[in-house]
Amino acid sequence: MQYPIKLHQIRAFVEVSRRGSIRAAARELGLSQPGLTKAIRELEEGLGAALLVRTSQGVTLTDSGRAFDQHAHLIIEELRRARENVEQLNGVLRGQIVMGASATVARTLLPQVVGRFRQELPNVRLRVLEGQLSSMVAGLRDGELDFSINTLSSGVLDSDLEALPLFSTPFVVVLRRDHPQAGARRLKELIDCDWVLPTARSGYYADLADTLERHGFSRDQVSVVCDSFTTSLNLIQHSDMVGVFAAQMTAQHGMGELRELTLDDPLPLATFHMIKRRGVPLTPVASRLAKLFEYESRGAE
Repeated sequence: MQYPIKLHQIRAFVEVSRRGSIRAAARELGLSQPGLTKAIRELEEGLGAALLVRTSQGVTLTDSGRAFDQHAHLIIEELRRARENVEQLNGVLRGQIVMGASATVARTLLPQVVGRFRQELPNVRLRVLEGQLSSMVAGLRDGELDFSINTLSSGVLDSDLEALPLFSTPFVVVLRRDHPQAGARRLKELIDCDWVLPTARSGYYADLADTLERHGFSRDQVSVVCDSFTTSLNLIQHSDMVGVFAAQMTAQHGMGELRELTLDDPLPLATFHMIKRRGVPLTPVASRLAKLFEYESRGAE
């Protein structure tokens, strides 16, 4: 016999999934461990399937648990968003926004936009996750992210997401001013250099990998794969490594010892998009933040 599934059971399961521990989940929810365990057991009875397995390292999800986990996270996030949406429409301007941003956006548009947003809506909490689109897709799909601002690989996007173009910017090769190849004018002159680049799963760096291949580079030629903007620049600053960043980024960060090369072989132009779940409206405060990014991006062209 299957029983009705209740919201507190879903909350209990989601928290256990996030924490990987009954004890940590119970502490976060303010429940006793027996109370939380009972909620999970009742949920499993309602679904007619085991969702969790206890191990010496904590709790792991069964196949059924992993399948249910995707829906459960979305249910909780949609309920949060629905509640905040109603509150905001009735003048209670608070809540939470979770957004993603590429390293370029985080270091250009973000400070100005967040400054304006905090002046307008000081009671709204904002969480920013930095990374490429490949690291944001899961959060967009399960509702944990309201939107993300990233580049797309040749404009390709899965059908459950939608994208609004914001601005385009050139990317350049960056190296030390006294690098042995500081006078290079063609990509082929850099073919034997040590390269540091982000993971080329999606977005601009996937297109860049295709461009480099056309000029004779091999995919395994990247000496260091690094998704951290700061770490990559530090490696370039203190070695003969070569990287690729948005134009003017080094100057904005006071790194005058680095040089941006003007090459005869142009690198792909990067177009940044605001990406969200298709057909799912943003809450009023998230919509306001998105609009501020649109306004600010007009000056980024």
